[in-house]
Amino acid sequence: MSRAETAERLLDAAIGLGVSDGVGAMSLQGIATRAGVSKALVLYHYADKPTLLAAVVTRVGARSAERLLGAARATDALAGWRTLARAETANGELALLAGLAHEAEVAASPALPAVRAAREDGAAVLGGAILRAVGLAPRVPVPFLGRVIVRHLDGLVIAASRGVISGEEFEAELDTFALALLGLGR
Repeated sequence: MSRAETAERLLDAAIGLGVSDGVGAMSLQGIATRAGVSKALVLYHYADKPTLLAAVVTRVGARSAERLLGAARATDALAGWRTLARAETANGELALLAGLAHEAEVAASPALPAVRAAREDGAAVLGGAILRAVGLAPRVPVPFLGRVIVRHLDGLVIAASRGVISGEEFEAELDTFALALLGLGR
């Protein structure tokens, strides 16, 4: 296995562990065990835990940004948004990202603002696509539209992951947000 493949395997193990067991379980030894390697190999690829967690944030954030752009490219962008919200809730990566954002080792990392910006850019494209599909243009700055969409998506995912809202309430939230989003168009 190449160096790059091993680094990818370690990231996959870290993300899998964080999604299944939570941020608190993401020790270097826990990640090594999940990947089936030694802790020394983890440290060979990632100098320390903050470096590894920053790489996890970057990977999860990039995936999320790509999924936002994918929803914008859907034939029906609003349906793409709904599908995206359900998928993000099911895969657990955004809940992990939210948890990592509160970790001191990650909060100071430059990875977090870069990920936030990429996700907001993707969400702005999605918001524009939704509004265009119904013949509207944004009446607010497009970057603001992106921030609104990301914050709503993150809030939905966190609420669902904590069991705060049921499946029926989740669907009602999606409907309510769709109407609110249309209100941001003219």
